[in-house]
Amino acid sequence: MAVLIDHHELGGMPWVVVRGERHAAFRALGAEFAERVRALVLGMPELAGMRRYEATGAGAQELSELIRLTERGAPQQYAELAELAKGADIPLRTLLLANLRGDVPNDVSTAGCSDVLWRGRRSVLAHNEDGAVGQDEQLVLLTLRLEDEPAVTALWYPGFLPGNAFVVTGLGMVFGLDHIPLVRPKPGIGRHFVARALHGVRGVEDVVRFLGRNPSAGGFAYNVGDLETGRLLQVESASGDIAMHEPDATKPWAWHTNHLRYLTEQPDRASASSVARAQALTRLSPPKTDPRAEWFLDVLTRPTPRGVYRDPVPGDQSATLCSFVADLSAREVTVALRGGTPATVSVDRLLSGP
Repeated sequence: MAVLIDHHELGGMPWVVVRGERHAAFRALGAEFAERVRALVLGMPELAGMRRYEATGAGAQELSELIRLTERGAPQQYAELAELAKGADIPLRTLLLANLRGDVPNDVSTAGCSDVLWRGRRSVLAHNEDGAVGQDEQLVLLTLRLEDEPAVTALWYPGFLPGNAFVVTGLGMVFGLDHIPLVRPKPGIGRHFVARALHGVRGVEDVVRFLGRNPSAGGFAYNVGDLETGRLLQVESASGDIAMHEPDATKPWAWHTNHLRYLTEQPDRASASSVARAQALTRLSPPKTDPRAEWFLDVLTRPTPRGVYRDPVPGDQSATLCSFVADLSAREVTVALRGGTPATVSVDRLLSGP
């Protein structure tokens, strides 16, 4: 089967639908977006930190072990990245350094993100994607309709494995991921590879089991929604440890930024921005009745202390790149690119393409 790549647009963001065999599809995707891959990956502030780490004897050894564990623990996802590198004509090592930037100590980070959840009569999972200023110009909404897996639509950083930001899967799952900068990650599978493999899992219990059986080196907070049941779950996964929190009708409101809330014994590096956004969400009072998507979008697009929207400031060139609100009850997703007009689409259409 030939690979088909269709180009569309949603809310001002490029929306690309890829159909075909897995390896050929990722190779074709790399070729199609080679310019964006190079611009985003080679322009990452974190890449310099990875190069410095790689240049030390201990760092080179730890990276080699991390790559070995990743290739062994997530061979399919590793192969996807290798095909992406071939298509983009960029060294696989370069893409590995980009994708593993949160799995080793790194003195540079522009990653952010905030998630807010509501589990009442209506279930909502909302996600702000934060990153380096200018990366919004490279982002792509990517729908994968591969031969051997249910459809997946993910916010994609070209050069990364799709899955480290916001995802909707054909197995009825919604994911919003928050970067957790650990002080000293332990050996494990690269977290991007674990997150991509999670697209083949259905149901919140199986998500927990999967993360427990596939320990990542670095940390992610997984904010999980089940479209079939409306259940929401937060899972912190950090260097082999996991902890959970499930909002319910008695305490429907939940949130997460970029430091650990439940794995209290795992040392992390809480940035000033993460703490400020956490404080804003702690002070926030949701409506007494089930809030609708518009209320969540308002929280995501207002700056602190009233919301969690980020503009760059001296010493921190991170910003909110785009926002997503998934209304699980209505089976709708609203997309708002930085400075753009929100667009709402059904889950079914988001997975099938226009």
